[in-house]
Amino acid sequence: MNQPKSSSKEEYEDCLPCRLTGAAAFSGLGIYAFREAFKLNKVASKQGTAVGLGVFGVVFLSAGLYRLAM
Repeated sequence: MNQPKSSSKEEYEDCLPCRLTGAAAFSGLGIYAFREAFKLNKVASKQGTAVGLGVFGVVFLSAGLYRLAM
């Protein structure tokens, strides 16, 4: 009934196709956000939104690289 607890924990690792798919999804979303930010930056009244999308793009590109590395 009582199972012995192991002192070492096994760390979960994703397979390569899973990491590539996740990295592609995050990076694609980041690139799309950058493209939209550049489009909105041309409109004077939407520059605040363009900055927000630019930050969003950086975050998701970084997440894509992190996902690929881990």
